[in-house]
Amino acid sequence: MRYLRRVFIKKLLFGVTFVLFSNPLKKLWASTKTSPYKPPSWRGLVEIARWCPTIHNLQPHQIKIISETEAELLYNPERLLPVGDSDSIFTTIAMGVFIEHLSIAAAPFGYKVITDRLYDPISIKSMKPTIFAKLKLVSSSEKEELNKELIVERRTSRTHYDGKRLDENTLQRIKKESKKFGHDFFHSSESELIDFVTTLNEKALFEDLGSNPNRNELDQLFRYNKKEAEFYKDGLWTKCMGFSGRLTRSIFKNHQKWTKGFRKKLLKKYYISTFKGTSTICWFAGAFKQTEDWVQCGRMFARTWLIMTDENAYIQPFGSLITNENAYSEIEAKLTQPVNPKKIWMIFRAGYSKTPSRSYRLSTNEIVIN
Repeated sequence: MRYLRRVFIKKLLFGVTFVLFSNPLKKLWASTKTSPYKPPSWRGLVEIARWCPTIHNLQPHQIKIISETEAELLYNPERLLPVGDSDSIFTTIAMGVFIEHLSIAAAPFGYKVITDRLYDPISIKSMKPTIFAKLKLVSSSEKEELNKELIVERRTSRTHYDGKRLDENTLQRIKKESKKFGHDFFHSSESELIDFVTTLNEKALFEDLGSNPNRNELDQLFRYNKKEAEFYKDGLWTKCMGFSGRLTRSIFKNHQKWTKGFRKKLLKKYYISTFKGTSTICWFAGAFKQTEDWVQCGRMFARTWLIMTDENAYIQPFGSLITNENAYSEIEAKLTQPVNPKKIWMIFRAGYSKTPSRSYRLSTNEIVIN
């Protein structure tokens, strides 16, 4: 009897061991510890994330692949704004946007992208591509609600909107997402406030254009026709800006002609008309003091913009209202303010329009460097 019991126990132990460690159950056992998927390639992630928005479509980001799961994020100093963004705050936000797009693109593979380390702040004094952050691909069981295809579908709409207010479901999704990052989301459909914001934006823009350094910097970034846009694959293509290439070139090359009289009135009237149909103004507020804050702003902004894309809505950021000191003072006096120490750092109009044109982007081979 003892012999039979020993034989039975041995067979039982062998059977349990075989079940636990044989394929394919062995893989299921191991998957509780690590991702069952092979990490996606960095090049594949960049191929999608390169369609992310950046300040003036400058695309300062570069990726240096270190290993299957590690990469360095660098910035190209030739793609900065020494005048319009001298402290590189909005360039840093754009880096956060790019990081989040990489992470969303990695989600279907069971991974996400984290910032393992941030280096020195972005500097306009840099003379060569400079490391900004170390990125890591880590396995993740978190469900990603945003489809990576939204990254390619996303647009900036600077044309007429249809007059419909942003849907309540969309507003609630944005509010919920921004709260995850510790940010406040505000919105208004009051016609008086909309008129105030759009008029102030026009005033700030023309004030900036009156500055020779600002105007000259922007002139270098404008692509006045399709040939230039295709060649450079960056910058501000006039077709996407909602302006005639010939008109825009004249404004920048012969600026004095547009600073007074009939031409000035005509230009302002035309610019204001592009905001026709605007029925929702939105703004974000949050921590905004240092590099870590700006990167988080970018990651949050990336997600909320894609939420709007998922809801078939478009936005147009009003950057001049933040960077122009006079305009920002008026904004602080007019808009609902967050509780200190949070700060309003982004204002935009949101709504529905025809599908706008899409700007060109640098190729993956131009972003991934050796």
